[in-house]
Amino acid sequence: MENKIGERIKYFRMSKKLSQEKLALMAEINPAFLGHLERGLKSPTMNTVDKIINALGVSYGEFFSDDIDVTDTESRQFYIDIINRCAARLPEDKLKTVADIMLKVTELAEKWIPNKVL
Repeated sequence: MENKIGERIKYFRMSKKLSQEKLALMAEINPAFLGHLERGLKSPTMNTVDKIINALGVSYGEFFSDDIDVTDTESRQFYIDIINRCAARLPEDKLKTVADIMLKVTELAEKWIPNKVL
């Protein structure tokens, strides 16, 4: 099942550097419900979409634009930045261990998780 609305919500939320909790507060919706929307577990009403779009500060045209590739988001860079910040705090011996673990996890993910998910 496609989750275009949820993907777009997450795309714009992450591009605005908002947590789910902050966006939910701004849109006056439940944070757990917002998480369900982003994951495609729930479908929003038009009223909810309106609240979220207004809270994000984007136009309907921008939100629904076909020119936006929601899979090419800053969220990817966001996660890479988190990994880099965490790694930068480690001493070299622990950094090597973490790098070895990440290489193995990546290898397993490429083997067992469909490319569509990655």
